[in-house]
Amino acid sequence: MTIAQDILASFGRIASADGGALALLDESASTIRLAYKPGAVADCADGVCALPHAELEAMIRDWLARKAPDMGLEIELSA
Repeated sequence: MTIAQDILASFGRIASADGGALALLDESASTIRLAYKPGAVADCADGVCALPHAELEAMIRDWLARKAPDMGLEIELSA
């Protein structure tokens, strides 16, 4: 399994929890490019909110820094 596949397996479930999606656009020796489609905006009335894009990206970057510190990451928002 590649690093990008590990990211999709781990963080794709988080993105899909509110109807979002995470997809691989490209993986080179030095950079992983992902597309992130946000899910439905939660109103947080029940205490459960959708994870903001910036927080998801920070989680992925932290994970990547431990697993492959020399690998770059680009995440594009998609509609």
